Amino acid sequence: MLAERLKLFATLTYRRALLGVRRSLRQRLGAAASAAVLGLCVLGAANLVAPAPAMAAGLQCGDPRDMAQKGVTAFAEGRYELAMPTLDCVVRSNDALSKLHAEYYLARIFSDDAGGYVDHAKAYTLYFGIAEAADTVDPEDPRRAVFVAKSVTAIAGYVRHGLPEIGLKADLPRAVELYRNAATFFNEPDAQFELAKFHLTGTGVPVDVGVGMHYIQKLVQDGHAGAQAYLAEQHWRGTFAPQVAKDHARALAMIKIALENAGASDRLWIEDSYHNIYCGTSPQERSRAVEILAALRRSVPAQSQPGAQPPPMALGRRQPSPSRTCSNGEPIVMELRTEVATPPLASSLTQASPRKTTPAGMQQSTR
Repeated sequence: MLAERLKLFATLTYRRALLGVRRSLRQRLGAAASAAVLGLCVLGAANLVAPAPAMAAGLQCGDPRDMAQKGVTAFAEGRYELAMPTLDCVVRSNDALSKLHAEYYLARIFSDDAGGYVDHAKAYTLYFGIAEAADTVDPEDPRRAVFVAKSVTAIAGYVRHGLPEIGLKADLPRAVELYRNAATFFNEPDAQFELAKFHLTGTGVPVDVGVGMHYIQKLVQDGHAGAQAYLAEQHWRGTFAPQVAKDHARALAMIKIALENAGASDRLWIEDSYHNIYCGTSPQERSRAVEILAALRRSVPAQSQPGAQPPPMALGRRQPSPSRTCSNGEPIVMELRTEVATPPLASSLTQASPRKTTPAGMQQSTR
């Protein structure tokens, strides 16, 4: 009897916690919507995508699932001019799941400052429409949860910095809560990464190096390129010693792992970090880094290896930048492992949601 009562208590507690998280998400998103309502009113859902050449040429909209996959393929290859009209076909369809995927990738296109079609107001509108489902989607649903989680995280970024085009003012406390909701409810890695940096720097939350580095270490082990690059920089600077020892050889090994895992959205800043670290290391440190790198490759998974769960953000990897040199003219050696390949395009539409494990020390005010 006692075991049954404890089981019932645990079930009821979990359900109450789930309702609490969903209520918090509704409140945070509702507040963000109220702040930007005037700007959003000028964006009609039927006019999210401007007519593209392919659409004007008479693109035939076929099966929404096939069109969604074609659109994602074009997106991953960086051919936004083909992806946009194809995804627009899906947005105008009645296939709810394919429509969600298409809206997400259109938001990615509109939020890409280097893509040539940047329109953050439209991106916010699309992300917000997806994020509104956060209070109803099952966090274990592999077809929806990851897209909703990424959209909540994207909304948190806009709330953090503000979006003048739609009258959205920066609101760090609200952004922190949105990140926390995405991190705890969906176990969303990019939201966890932002929370980790907040704890390490005291941005919006009290400084807690232990909690921040726990986040970072977990994400590093999960193959998160941003966290790997961040940890490399801390080994380089020694900012958080003694928790993270200053070690230039380890910094070089870790930043190379990060560069091998980097997706298109992170590639540029991680390459810059790699170049700075490489040029600042001695021949002896580089030699020791080779040994450390071999060990890291055995313990830290590449994002595309079996068992890893590359998020949609990782699609569309860019090729390494042209050869560069250090300030003394020495060429920068890349030598990235070749087995790290672009994740299958279909993975973003069929992958399993991340396991629901909360890092120890995470604040769980909503659970």
